[in-house]
Amino acid sequence: MPNFPNLFCLYGPNTNVAHGGSVIFQAECQMRYITSCITQMIESQISAVDVRPEVHDAYNKAVDDEHDQLVWSHPGMDSWYKNSQGRIFSPMPWRFVDYWSMTHDADLSDYLVTAKRETV
Repeated sequence: MPNFPNLFCLYGPNTNVAHGGSVIFQAECQMRYITSCITQMIESQISAVDVRPEVHDAYNKAVDDEHDQLVWSHPGMDSWYKNSQGRIFSPMPWRFVDYWSMTHDADLSDYLVTAKRETV
């Protein structure tokens, strides 16, 4: 989420397992991504990362576009997966192999980066 530096979420919006698979595997993917971020931050002496708004917005558009192809978005389908505006907010639309690939290595160019200040 933009404007929340160093906030790493596990099992957040659009990450619920609703089409088979393992929430443990999913959590492992998320932890690998977070660990990749933190490792790169330490190695590059970065004190904060904050997702770029355009990256956040593009990701949410990709989620919504993918959901538009799935049964949960069908006009006749009602479930707790939809919020009051009709957006699917809970399940992720990706196959686990795609999610693994998407979360395998963090790309810090997706973030606004703040370098550590040197103390004297």
